[in-house]
Amino acid sequence: MVFVKISQENYKRRIEFIRKTLQEQNLKGMIFFNPRSVFYLVGFHHIPTERPIAMILPTEGDIGLFVPNLEINHVKDKVPIVKDVFSYFEYPDETHPMKIFAKALEERKLADKSIAADAPGAPTYWGYQGPALAEIIPKAKITILNELIMDMRVIKDQEEIALINESCKWGNLAHQLLQEYTHVGAAEIEVVNRACAEASKMMIKTLGPDFKPLGGATSAAAGYRGQIGAGSAIPHATTGNIFFKKGDTLVTGAGANVSGYRSELERTMFMGEPSKKQEKYFAIMLKAQNAAIEAFGPDVKNADVDRAARKVFKDEGVWDLVQHHSGHAIGMEGHERPFLDIGSKVVMKPGMVFTIEPGIYVHGFAGFRHSDTILITEDGSEMMTYYPREIEDLIIYD
Repeated sequence: MVFVKISQENYKRRIEFIRKTLQEQNLKGMIFFNPRSVFYLVGFHHIPTERPIAMILPTEGDIGLFVPNLEINHVKDKVPIVKDVFSYFEYPDETHPMKIFAKALEERKLADKSIAADAPGAPTYWGYQGPALAEIIPKAKITILNELIMDMRVIKDQEEIALINESCKWGNLAHQLLQEYTHVGAAEIEVVNRACAEASKMMIKTLGPDFKPLGGATSAAAGYRGQIGAGSAIPHATTGNIFFKKGDTLVTGAGANVSGYRSELERTMFMGEPSKKQEKYFAIMLKAQNAAIEAFGPDVKNADVDRAARKVFKDEGVWDLVQHHSGHAIGMEGHERPFLDIGSKVVMKPGMVFTIEPGIYVHGFAGFRHSDTILITEDGSEMMTYYPREIEDLIIYD
């Protein structure tokens, strides 16, 4: 059976870690407003809107989840670890939801205690406006621990690593289909839609009924995002009404959402036999990525991985064509900290997962970037993505 979701035991471990941390600081509980943090702790995945949600995690007693009425049954049906569900009708309504939340905190005997929160109040999302916690529970002593969950997320546990590995498999399939369906004269949007639809269909069917496609119908995805021809020299280009033509340099992106966890696979490809100029820049990019990959390992400074790639670019005389650092952590979000940057003070530890993607960009001509997902292990590193990286495997012949 394929592992497709975080276990209830894992959620319990995360909650106990938070409780222990709070107890060490003499705090009686913590309030979480960030939907991503709530999902990380109890598995509640929903569509965030202007309607605020908040999770109460006391050091003792049941976890409470404060939601709009339209989410009550959703929580009861899908989040077994949460027993205390309380709600409000709508936002903004005659009584603001945060006033109802204040009363709930009083009933749970936290309104006048020393507590923590991940933010001063609910986020101003989709037009939400509301009072800060300090306004609705003025007797409480509130400590903001806005980085607590992110600190936990830096080191991935074995279940998270399994989900990221699964993501790599389906990103690989989506990319294979993308390369197969790309040809001179085809439209970017048509090729991308076809590859994503077929990969996602196979993914959802293979993973079975226990898999919930949090990424929607296109759980597995691959595309170009406008990085075609001269557009490949724009690192964060956006999809356009582009048709492939002979001689184009293509920069791809692929991955899959497996129960909220992601991977990243990117490749530089060519429409037809590459020119000497394309070959030159491709070779330099690949040399820089290889140097950075060789630098990975436990107790290695993030900055040193970035330095390894930078050294290649400088030695090859193309430093002026570099526009970003060498990578970043990845997991529940496409970009997470820590970063592979010369300014980072982080030292790599087993369980960290990074992308490695040094690139060079010749404006008006082409961009050259591979990206792979890499796990730091006890004795080195492990490449989680496995799509071919050599130029001969990345040429599309008509």
